[in-house]
Amino acid sequence: MRILIFFTVGFLALCSCRKDKVASVTPVEDNCDSTVSFVNDVKPILSINCSTSGCHDENTASAGYRFVTYDQIEAETEMILRVMRHESGVSPMPQGGNKLSDSTIQTIECWEQQGKLYN
Repeated sequence: MRILIFFTVGFLALCSCRKDKVASVTPVEDNCDSTVSFVNDVKPILSINCSTSGCHDENTASAGYRFVTYDQIEAETEMILRVMRHESGVSPMPQGGNKLSDSTIQTIECWEQQGKLYN
């Protein structure tokens, strides 16, 4: 009986220690050549694609979100990136429009990686 328990425990230990293969992903910061400016880079992207479209502006808070001030944008950066990337489980944005370019999304990703500076 002890031998059976020993082999069972050993087998389970070996099976549970195997690592799943994970695709390697290049970190975003490797593609961030310069400091991203909130005022000059991030705010204009969101103004053009989110705020001035009448969806997430000062007067309209579609789905409860406004992206006008730094605080509003900074607090929702992760969600903003998820909808811009068209990830599963979220409504892809901009609504009814094409997915934003990878370089545009990367600008927001770099800003987030750099600490979401108010610069």
